[in-house]
Amino acid sequence: MTIYASTTGLDKVTGILDILLVGSFLLSMIIMRIVAKIIVTKGLDPLVNLNDQIKLFNENKQQRHNHTFAFKENVSSYIEIDLIRKELNNFLETNRKMVDNEKRITSDIAHEIKTPIAELITLTEVHQRFPDDERLAKTFTSDILQISNRMKVIVENLLLLQRTSHSLSLYKEPIEITTLLSTVIHDLNFKYDDIKQRVVLNNTLQHPIFADEFCLKTIITNLLDNALFYSVPNTAINITINDDTQDVVFTITNPSSINYSQQEVDKLVQPLFQHDDSRSNNDRYGLGLSIVDNICKINDYELSINQLENGDFQVLVRIPKKN
Repeated sequence: MTIYASTTGLDKVTGILDILLVGSFLLSMIIMRIVAKIIVTKGLDPLVNLNDQIKLFNENKQQRHNHTFAFKENVSSYIEIDLIRKELNNFLETNRKMVDNEKRITSDIAHEIKTPIAELITLTEVHQRFPDDERLAKTFTSDILQISNRMKVIVENLLLLQRTSHSLSLYKEPIEITTLLSTVIHDLNFKYDDIKQRVVLNNTLQHPIFADEFCLKTIITNLLDNALFYSVPNTAINITINDDTQDVVFTITNPSSINYSQQEVDKLVQPLFQHDDSRSNNDRYGLGLSIVDNICKINDYELSINQLENGDFQVLVRIPKKN
């Protein structure tokens, strides 16, 4: 009886212990599930918030232009999500600038093309209305030819800008810089009669430059043309060519007749940007420095544009040496 009674009590105790163990196991599983769900949900709140903003991005068409992805209130911040958010905002900002720039370029192209077309139409209509007027008939052909040539220059520069904006076949070869510079001066002599007297060359380079001839000639031609046109009349244009450790440094400096702000200097490489908002000059289209900038990017040249404290305008191009 003593043994039976003690065995029965022990079975009851072990049964209770088994129930408690099973119950505590199930309860711990439930608690772990709840805690894990809370932690995961709270941790994913920034990502869910970002995902919701991305879903609503296309719906907010009116606010899309100034839209940025930002944190909502009471939402935790995590480094990983912050990086994604930052890159998305950078992407949006870059694309906004590109779209705005494309709109500006399209408007400026339309303006540049519209002006000579309007002149051709007006000149033709006046000549048709007064066919016997000798004053109109005398200059009609030359005026048409001049306007057509101006339009041709605009189109050729736009095509060159487009060509240098994407891909350009490069054929690098040793180039004697003084010979190339003489060719450029000879080509620009028809525009500037005093170019040979104004250009002052300081060349310390003892060997040829390894570069693409078309690219290098286009760069020098545009920079020298701008320096001659925008400099103070009858002043010297200083061209310096130095041999650096890793680069050949080509610098052109001229006394500027225009005082630029830093913001305007930064915009000079933008296509069709002109300091003269009225675009009163029919010979300048704001494409030269844009073409130079594109060519420098394709060739991995470093382009630097500055206006010095004394007012001189300086453009510097670093050309890497042959490896």
